[in-house]
Amino acid sequence: MPRNSAPTRTFGVGKSRVDSFEIIAAPPRNPVVRVAALLLRLRAELLVLALLLTVWVALGPDHVDDAHGVTVEVPGTGLDTHTRVILFAGVALLLAALPWTRRYLFHRAQAVLTRHRVRQALVECRVLNSRSRACPLTLWSRPTRVGEVVWLFLRAGIGPHAVEDQAEELAATCFARECRVTAWSSSINIVRVEIIRRDPLAPNLIRSELFRYAAGDPRDTGSPDNDLDSGPVIPAPRPEPTRPVIPPSPRPAIDGPQLDGGRGGDWSDYV
Repeated sequence: MPRNSAPTRTFGVGKSRVDSFEIIAAPPRNPVVRVAALLLRLRAELLVLALLLTVWVALGPDHVDDAHGVTVEVPGTGLDTHTRVILFAGVALLLAALPWTRRYLFHRAQAVLTRHRVRQALVECRVLNSRSRACPLTLWSRPTRVGEVVWLFLRAGIGPHAVEDQAEELAATCFARECRVTAWSSSINIVRVEIIRRDPLAPNLIRSELFRYAAGDPRDTGSPDNDLDSGPVIPAPRPEPTRPVIPPSPRPAIDGPQLDGGRGGDWSDYV
């Protein structure tokens, strides 16, 4: 046996043993399916972009071909480039200046961003299928009074508990204070993810006057100075109940001499 040859390794009892393990890789996806999924996720952005391009082209001048086959613009049939830029900027400033349109557009844009952030958080937390390595589908998102709501469609092999276990990670990813995950009552493969950002009752707390009445506070409850946070409520001293004075009943007059030592009455009172 030559000296430079490596010794053969045998596996058996008392020898080193190599355990077998299974490597599951994501199967290759069709490029058409991947492009369609990307367009589905970016449907809101693509819709806004298509609308802006349509308005831009509709306001521009018409293009016709001359006798030599060269495309030229027909003056007087539309707006030039500078006018369209000024018009678009004016409309954008008007929408941002009005309170109701500004709030509507901001909340809608935040709902779309939350939908993307929820999907990214699920991918990073490995809420995926064990075989196809696919995350839940984000169906729809809308703003609410406290934040946003995202509806998820769970693929085969993913349960609602897998999403509920990542509630803290979802809230941190969406820059929110809390996240609540609730399965749909009709079918548990549809999950409602509620992102809570604010408390609408915090600035205007409902205060009750029952505590003040129960404590016997004689202060005026209608004045703004008499608030629950102005100081400790000191109950007013209650007047002590007075006992009614019962006048003594008059004694009947006695005829004849008093034989009981002047105490009044006759012997029939004591016999």
